[in-house]
Amino acid sequence: MATPWDRAARGYVEEWVPRFVPYHLDLVRELAVSPGQRILVVSSGPGAEVLALARAVGPTGHVRATDKSDEMIRICAEKAREGAFAQVACSVADALDASGGPWDAIVCAFGLWQIERRDEALLAWSRALAPSGKIGIVTWGPPEADDAFERVGHALSEVEPDLSTPSPRILAEREALGEMFARAELAMVRHTVVRHVMTFKTAEGMIRALREACTWRRVWEEIGDARMQKVAARFYEWTGGPDKPLSFEPPATIALAARSA
Repeated sequence: MATPWDRAARGYVEEWVPRFVPYHLDLVRELAVSPGQRILVVSSGPGAEVLALARAVGPTGHVRATDKSDEMIRICAEKAREGAFAQVACSVADALDASGGPWDAIVCAFGLWQIERRDEALLAWSRALAPSGKIGIVTWGPPEADDAFERVGHALSEVEPDLSTPSPRILAEREALGEMFARAELAMVRHTVVRHVMTFKTAEGMIRALREACTWRRVWEEIGDARMQKVAARFYEWTGGPDKPLSFEPPATIALAARSA
């Protein structure tokens, strides 16, 4: 049965991948991947970071991309074929599957907070690393009150309190990440906050685009159009109306970790 992630896949590629690519490239640069290395990409989605890593490791390297969504993996494999990246292998797999190592790097871009068994996944990744290997993640946050994503989340909490959940952006804070890595026998070696400008012609355009963001697709399908429009209306109180142009620089955190000594 298709999941919200499968149903959002094509729209996600159109609406969000171009906006997320700069963050993916920041992560790849921070990892300083070398030709010939072996990389595992977990929760790869349609694979923007997969292609960047394939370029970095070159034809003598290897990139394994995994995701739980059949459609996301189908798109990722399609993009790899179009780019003639024979060094990329794509497969549907759970985030805990780190088989095929040892890996010089294990990468997770904007997927860590969606993994329910996060500590188990990180421990599995840690144990699948090569001795000098690194884990690299990028995740949204730290939280900022005037971040548009946070504002939509606050609107949802106010209008649909039963759906209220803690902001995943708290995972981006240095202390929280350090503790999480330590539980997985890892030591954090870098913590960097990066920003890139995101623009939408209108605030309403951002709300429409959220339907193609995997997590919001699930929420939208759960509450329906009418209730989601009430959430949107609360968000527009902050933007100054649905027709107002929207431009913001959402912070994201890049964190690198290595096996503890």
